[in-house]
Amino acid sequence: MTLIEVMVGVVIALIAVLVIYQVFNTAEAFKRNTTAAGDAQQNGLISSFLLAIELASAGNALMTASSELAQCPAELTMATPTPSLRPIPVLITDGGADANPDTMVVNYSMSHRIVSTVLFTKPALPGNPYTVQSPTGFTKGDQIVAISPGTPGACEMTTVTAVGPVTAGTGEVVLTHTGAATTFGASSVLFNMGPPNSLKRSQYDVSNGVLRSLDLLTAGAATNPIASNVMNLKMQYGIDDVGDGLLHTWVPATGKWSAANVLAAPLTSLPGNPAALNRIKAVRIGIIVRSEQFDRDLRDKNWVLFDCSDGNKGKCPGRLTGTISATASPAGNWRYRIYETIIPLRNELWNTAS
Repeated sequence: MTLIEVMVGVVIALIAVLVIYQVFNTAEAFKRNTTAAGDAQQNGLISSFLLAIELASAGNALMTASSELAQCPAELTMATPTPSLRPIPVLITDGGADANPDTMVVNYSMSHRIVSTVLFTKPALPGNPYTVQSPTGFTKGDQIVAISPGTPGACEMTTVTAVGPVTAGTGEVVLTHTGAATTFGASSVLFNMGPPNSLKRSQYDVSNGVLRSLDLLTAGAATNPIASNVMNLKMQYGIDDVGDGLLHTWVPATGKWSAANVLAAPLTSLPGNPAALNRIKAVRIGIIVRSEQFDRDLRDKNWVLFDCSDGNKGKCPGRLTGTISATASPAGNWRYRIYETIIPLRNELWNTAS
């Protein structure tokens, strides 16, 4: 065998090795991209499923006393120490731009008791027990809201510390509680929100690509991470802008539907101001999630949320668009998945007191 033959054999072997490594590298790239896309899909599905479950419970138990709770004064926040007691099942805070994630607060109770307001039978001075006509509706530890009628009325939430014996013949019961600073007359009503661990008011937002939740009723509570690589979270109200009980349009949480306006909105529409809590029929969510695998061959990511089939996209209510640039941080050189879902506020639809 000559030297030339040996050199030719070496070259052929090197070419074979190069081909093998190229095939291996391509296969591994496909494997990494497929796995990363699967992780992104998992994060998106988990996020949308969890938020949908929470929104399906929004307003549970609270909406049966919506007409009474609507008399509570408007507060500036849903969080302690001065949380709003008004019947707001969900509150969306706009992120300020299409590319900025929104924030949502979901409000409900998981009480297994029959939830209904009961009448005071005697006035209650500040700090005094409440006397109501409900022999079996309360137990120690229940979170209760006393409501004095008016526009606005006075509302105060306390905790039951003791339940007195039932008065024979009248069914009256005396409830000792942690103490209110307000006088409640005999025309006031009392609403039982259930045990402390059944009252839920959670905030959901996105920070540094992490979807997280926060308990707003616990002072000093820490945020809980839910899913990673969530790049955007947009939410819109489904509005009945006609008053026939049907959903007609989608609106962002801006203008008359901003968080500040919803916190102070009446339960039903007033002349000249159709914005009201009972006009909110559903919430739709759009989530953009990112894979963990960088791909240098990908360029800018153009995304669309809440699209419609109309050829004139300007007629799509609430349609959002944006671009994640390949030169941004994080760049657009990842694979993205987009998920959308619509959740009817069934407790508002089915259980609102007339």
